[in-house]
Amino acid sequence: MEKVSEIEIEAALASLARLIERYGDQYWPLFERLETELYSRNMKAARLNRYGAGASLLKHEKTDSRSLKVHRL
Repeated sequence: MEKVSEIEIEAALASLARLIERYGDQYWPLFERLETELYSRNMKAARLNRYGAGASLLKHEKTDSRSLKVHRL
């Protein structure tokens, strides 16, 4: 199963905010769950960055002066 991206979570939160505004609080638990997930991911990235791991866990290897080769760890 493919992981949902942070961008997709943010888009869902925006949609849910509009739904809550229009139809009421029945969507609030889902909004809170997605907001918590996004916060958790951001905190994980910040903590990894603090110790030099990088948020995306990507290793960049310079191949020449004009290009950058990217490898997933």
